[in-house]
Amino acid sequence: MRRLFVMSVLGVGLLAIAQGAGTAGADPAPAGQGTLRVQAATTGSESSAVAGVQVGITTCASGPVLTTLTTGPDGSATTNLAPGCYLAQFTSASGCEPKSTTSVKVDVVPAATQTAAFQVSCA
Repeated sequence: MRRLFVMSVLGVGLLAIAQGAGTAGADPAPAGQGTLRVQAATTGSESSAVAGVQVGITTCASGPVLTTLTTGPDGSATTNLAPGCYLAQFTSASGCEPKSTTSVKVDVVPAATQTAAFQVSCA
């Protein structure tokens, strides 16, 4: 019986991983919250996603950093937040610099995804 239980728990865990549970942005925003997505891509004629870009999220009132997002292989990262005004602030990326802006204002609304896009130039 114990072996069956362990295998069942393992199977449920593998199923959750296969479905994307626990990955950034995989879960819908809880009721009353919205999703802030950051997207980083290179500039030029052939734009490509940039992984490893770190973006700090603060309120528009410039309080402390609430969270820091790091873009994945698709150049994006997400977090769920209460509705309100937020600043997405480019903080770092190995070998890359922001092309124009270092911060983007985003108004998060319930049950929607708002995107802060960053164009970067990488050496």
